[in-house]
Amino acid sequence: MPEKITTTKHIRQQLEDLHQQKYNTVVQKKQTKKLYQGLQLNWRTNTIVMLILFYVGLYQVQALAQDYFNLDDVDTGMMLSYHEQGNDYSALTLLSSQYDVDITGIVAQVKITQSFINDSPNWVNEGMYAFPVASNAAVYQMKLLIGKRVIEGEIHKKQQAQTIYEQAKSEGLAASIVKQYRPNLFTTDVANIMPNEIVKVEISYQQTLSYDAGHIDFRLPLAIKSRYMQERFLATDDSSNSQESQLQVSGLPHTTVMDEKNRSIKINLEAGFELTDLVSLNHKVLIAQKSNHHSIELNDATLYDNKDFVLQWYPKAGKTPKAAMFSEKLNGEEYVLMMLLPPKSTQVNTQKREVVFIIDTSGSMDGNAMNAAKDALLFGLTQLGYEDKFNVIEFNSYARELFENVQEVNTQNLDKAIDFIDLLKADGGTNMSPALSLAMEDEVSEGYLKQIIFITDGSVGNEALLFAQINKEINDARLFTVAIGSAPNNYFMNKASLIGRGTYTSIADLNQVDKQMNELFVKLSSPALTDVYVEWNSEVEQNPRVIPDLYSDQPVMITAKMKNFNTQVALSGMSNTKSWSKAFELKKDGASTGIARLWARNQIEDLTDDLMLDSEIDRELIEQQIIAIALQHHLVSEFTSLVAVDRNPDLSRLVALQKRSEQNHEVLSQANFPQTALGWKMQLLIGLFLFLVAFALNRYNHES
Repeated sequence: MPEKITTTKHIRQQLEDLHQQKYNTVVQKKQTKKLYQGLQLNWRTNTIVMLILFYVGLYQVQALAQDYFNLDDVDTGMMLSYHEQGNDYSALTLLSSQYDVDITGIVAQVKITQSFINDSPNWVNEGMYAFPVASNAAVYQMKLLIGKRVIEGEIHKKQQAQTIYEQAKSEGLAASIVKQYRPNLFTTDVANIMPNEIVKVEISYQQTLSYDAGHIDFRLPLAIKSRYMQERFLATDDSSNSQESQLQVSGLPHTTVMDEKNRSIKINLEAGFELTDLVSLNHKVLIAQKSNHHSIELNDATLYDNKDFVLQWYPKAGKTPKAAMFSEKLNGEEYVLMMLLPPKSTQVNTQKREVVFIIDTSGSMDGNAMNAAKDALLFGLTQLGYEDKFNVIEFNSYARELFENVQEVNTQNLDKAIDFIDLLKADGGTNMSPALSLAMEDEVSEGYLKQIIFITDGSVGNEALLFAQINKEINDARLFTVAIGSAPNNYFMNKASLIGRGTYTSIADLNQVDKQMNELFVKLSSPALTDVYVEWNSEVEQNPRVIPDLYSDQPVMITAKMKNFNTQVALSGMSNTKSWSKAFELKKDGASTGIARLWARNQIEDLTDDLMLDSEIDRELIEQQIIAIALQHHLVSEFTSLVAVDRNPDLSRLVALQKRSEQNHEVLSQANFPQTALGWKMQLLIGLFLFLVAFALNRYNHES
C-alpha cells in the first residue's frame, strides 16, 4: 500500500520520492541476482538455453544418423536389420543362395532363393530385404518364409494394394508394399524376426537380354563392390578387429560365403539358334548340350565376390536373316516370340539415303559435350556417300538449318557444313520441337531412305509432347538418337528412337566418340532388312505393331497372342533396294516359359504409349485394359502394385505379442525415446517449441 500523503504543499516532491524509492528497490533486487558474463543470463534462462541447444543438437545427430546408410550401397541380395539406438542397418548372415534361370531366346526368367539367419541374441523388430536386378527387369513374384510364417507378393490395383497394406499395418502384421527404390533395386519390409530364426526369400523376375557385337550376355548380380560397402553392414555384431583390419588391407568387405555349397546356379538355355561359342566369363561351369538346348551349372569352389556371374553366347549367323520361334500355351491361348537375327554380313548397300543431322547447341551442352557433339557430327559427314543427300540443323531456344532442303553430297556443300559446324556454340534453352519439325516436314525423295541423326544430351522435360510430335510427323523417316555425356535422359532417348523406328546410341565416354559413331554409321549404311512385315496366317495381337528395321548386331523381337497357332509364317521386307521374302515352318512346342508375360509387358507398353500419344483416346477403357492384363499376368504397372500379404496372420500376431512382451520387461533398462504415433522427430520439434515459448515468457516476465 502506498504511503499516505499528508501535506498538500509538497505533493509533487512526495510523489517523486515515492517513485524513486520503488525504482531503487527493484534495481537493488536485480543486482543481487547472479549474471553470467557475456550472455547476461540468469541461471534459469541459462538452463532453458542449454536445453534448447541440447534438443537441436540431438535432432541434428539423429537426422545425420538417419541418412548414414544409403540403399545405393546394396549390390547383392541382403536382409537388413534396423537398429533403433544407432539408427542404422546391419546385414543378417547369408546362409545360401540358389539361382534357377530359364532363358528363351533373349528372354530370361530368374528365380532366386536366399536364406539368412538372425544369429544375434536380439529380435529384429524392423528389417528390410533389398535385392538389385537388371534395370529392364520386372519383378512378378516374391515370397518370404520367416519360421512358419509366409508372406507372399500379390498384384492388386494400386488403390486396393495400398488399402491392404494400411490395414495390415494397423493390425501389426508383417505385410508391406514391394517398393522399387530405383529401376534396378527392389525392397520390402520385414518385421519381428526372432533370435536364431532363419528367413528364406524367394524372388522371381523377368528380363530381356541385350545382343551386341554378335553375342548375347546374361548377368547375375553377385559382386559386392568395396567402393560402397562398410564392414559393419556386411558382418555380424561380433565382428573382430582382425576382420576390420582385413577389410582395410584387401578393400573387400567380409562375407560369409566361402565355397560352392553356399551358392548354386543352374541355367537352362534355349537359344533358338546354333551357337558358335558359349562361355562363362568369371566362374567355372559345367555345360551339357542337347540339340539347341544347353544346361549350365556352377562348378567353382572359389567364388569371386568382386565379380558378377556373366554367361555369354554367340548365335551362328547366316547369309540371310534367320528366324527362331518360341511358344507358350496359357489359358487356351498361344503366345509366340519370334526372334529375327540379322545376317553375318551384308552386301555393299546401294540404298540411297537422305541423312539429316540435328545437333543440340543449348546451354546444357556447354564444354566437353559440345566439342564431342561437333566431333560426332563431323565424323557423320565423312560417312556419307556421293549418292546421298544431307542437311544440318542446330537448335537451342530456336532452330536453324544449314540448307532449306537436303542437298547433294559434294565438296562445296561439305565445306559449307564444316564452316557451319565450326561456328556452333552452346547457349540458350532446349527447344527440340522446331528442330524435329524441320527435319521431318520435307517429303522423302523417291528411291531414298530418310535417316534423322539426333545428337543431344536429352535434357528435356516435355517428353510426352515430343513423343506425340514424332509419332505424328515421322512418316517414312527413321529417327536415331545419340546421347552425349555421362548422364543422358535415357528414357527420352530410347523411347524417341522406338517411336521413330530407329536405334539409340549412348556415348558416355567422350573419348569414344569416333569409335561409337563409326559403329552407328556402319549399321545405318547397311540395313539388312527395312519395312519388315510378318504374315502370321492367323488373327493375332502383335507388338510392336510397326516392326523396326533389321540392322547388323541387333535382332528384332516380335511377340504375338493368337487363338489358333499356324506354323506357316512368312517374313518380308526390303533388302538393298530389292523386295525380300521367306516362308518359315515354325514348330509349335508350347513348352517355353515367360513368353506370355513378355507379350503382356510389351502390350502394356503399347497401351501406355497410346495414352501418351493420343489425346482423343478413351483413357478409361485403356486403363481397364492395362489393369486386366497386369492382373492376369501378375505384372507391376502404372495402375497395379505388388503388395506382400501375410498368409497366416494369426501366427504373426502371436509373434508380435511375444515381441512386445519381451520389450516390456526390458523397457526400464532402455533409454530410447518413446515410439508414439507422432515419432521422435515430431516430439523433438514439439519439445523445442515449448522450450522456446518458456524462454520467451521468462524474458517477458523479467522485463515487465
